[in-house]
Amino acid sequence: MNQLSTFKILQKISPALPQAVMIISLIFLQFSALSAPIKSSGTIGYLQQLNEEDWILKAEALHYLSENKVQEALEKILKITKDEDERPWIRSKALAAYCKIQNSQDIPQILSTFASSADHVLREGAAESAGLVQGKRGAEILLKLSTDKIKPVQFRALASYSRIMGEDAWPLVQKMTESVPDELIPLAAESLALIGNKDALERLDQLTVSTTNVRALIESLDRSRTPKTVPVLLDLLEKTSADDANFDYIISSLSRNDNEVLSSSLRDLIRTGRNSAIFAASRVITILFQDPDLGKELLSALKDSSEPETLEAVMIALGSKEMNPDSNKNFFITHLKHEMPEIKILSIRCLSHCTEANLYNLLKETIKDSEGSVSIAAINALMEAPIEDAPTGALVSYLEDVLVNTDDVIRKAAFELLGHAGNADDFEPALAMLGEALSGTDTVRREAVAEALGSIAPENGVANVARRQGYISNWMVLGTFLNDKEHKAFANELEPEKNIDFEKTYPSTYVWALQGNQRRDGEKPIEREIGWSEAGVNKTNGMLMMGPLLPPPGTFSIAYAVSDFNSEKDQELFLSLDGDDAFKVWLNGEKISEQIAPYLHRQSCVASQGNIKIKLKKGKNRILVKSANIEHEWWVRARITDADNRPVELF
Repeated sequence: MNQLSTFKILQKISPALPQAVMIISLIFLQFSALSAPIKSSGTIGYLQQLNEEDWILKAEALHYLSENKVQEALEKILKITKDEDERPWIRSKALAAYCKIQNSQDIPQILSTFASSADHVLREGAAESAGLVQGKRGAEILLKLSTDKIKPVQFRALASYSRIMGEDAWPLVQKMTESVPDELIPLAAESLALIGNKDALERLDQLTVSTTNVRALIESLDRSRTPKTVPVLLDLLEKTSADDANFDYIISSLSRNDNEVLSSSLRDLIRTGRNSAIFAASRVITILFQDPDLGKELLSALKDSSEPETLEAVMIALGSKEMNPDSNKNFFITHLKHEMPEIKILSIRCLSHCTEANLYNLLKETIKDSEGSVSIAAINALMEAPIEDAPTGALVSYLEDVLVNTDDVIRKAAFELLGHAGNADDFEPALAMLGEALSGTDTVRREAVAEALGSIAPENGVANVARRQGYISNWMVLGTFLNDKEHKAFANELEPEKNIDFEKTYPSTYVWALQGNQRRDGEKPIEREIGWSEAGVNKTNGMLMMGPLLPPPGTFSIAYAVSDFNSEKDQELFLSLDGDDAFKVWLNGEKISEQIAPYLHRQSCVASQGNIKIKLKKGKNRILVKSANIEHEWWVRARITDADNRPVELF
């Protein structure tokens, strides 16, 4: 076998996966006809299909009707056998279908007619059909056809003769299979498989080596329906590349056998110790038949193997949940230190199936692997591990190397793991380690760190994370005042804009909006008194969610948000604002921005303006935001940065 080149885990945990889908489909098709009821919903359609001119459709119908032994089809099928205008091949298939459905010891007259026909295709059809007659009454016809001048007729007759006579046919089979043309090996193989004695199977092994028509050989062995062909099929599988389409057909043929037979033959194959044998057995176990006892055999046989492909196949087999992967845990742990990154990744995946494995303990060093794909695989496995296994209060230290990794993908994955498995005990250590990212200019990293910190932050921690990014986090809010779709009230100067007094209350009105309408006909607004209240952002992205902070309803409403802060000096900074649906902003009494987003029914309508240059005075400064909402979400957000887009903490 060749060394693995690009051994990508998603490709290599199969051929097992895409290949398994293909094989399962083949197996399903193989058994569907056998398991279908005699009176299936398709019977009428297939009976009608016998009248089609298209020979492919007719052949399909013959196959279905014979497999399901549909008695109602006998008359129509017999008619096809007698139709001299029909293709000889279709007539032959019709005769075989007729004999299979009839399931009788009587030889149909039409079979005798075919056996003496001048057309060799019809004679070959007779040879196939005589083997389907119950008992041994077809033996005489078959012996005669076995001496036919046409070789395919001879060997088709030999296969049918072996089917009805069993080991009694060995003398004839032995003689006729001493030298077989390549194109007739499949029929000869069927005869040998049906005999099934030691000498016949040895000769069968010899023929499988020399044939070039592997697909036909597999089909012939499959038709024999004897468990004695399992070792032959496994030997053929060992010699077939996993990329070869015949590999799937061999697996499909093996699937027809009992697990006990498969297990015994697989054990013998594994014990040969050949890399190719171990590889083939591992594939069968993965795709078809999971037996933990065979896992022990694989481990024992693998000791002397150094082939990466063989190791990979064994690991995939042993890592299956049905193979009791916990019993192989030490094997997987050992290969976490394998020289090939792909094997390390596979070990991680297998360990993730071990219910008794604490992945946080086992992968502590692996997450720091120099190969990025290994590190990512380890982090992803930890994302699926029980959260209670995570080191409480020490997760930041555990993840330190990957949290500061220069690879963006690894770092982002580490942030996600911190947010997933961390808790409030991890917040302060994480903030100390990652705080620099919050005040940096890398927006993607800043937002990823903020999200991770927010997911483990204690009650007061979210505002702290937002503030470190330059977001205004502390507000006084007032609302709601009645608005409409045209934002008429938004355009007007309301009382809070004239003079802000946090002790004062204000009269306001509201209506309950139904189905997007501002009010029902004749409905009068309801009056109430509203006052200022303290509020803080509850999202690390700096959003101040207005709806939960204010008395309902939030539709067709206006609210105010005020934040006071101190500046150590006179300075020029930049303010960025956004919100849903509209806003006006004043700094120290001077309006600096007004934005209204186009209305979209039941959708976010985000108004925004970035990098507004502002002049702060030394001492106290005040930002006032007037926010309007028609429906859907309602929020405002403000962020202050310097000329280099670095956040400035003023709040």
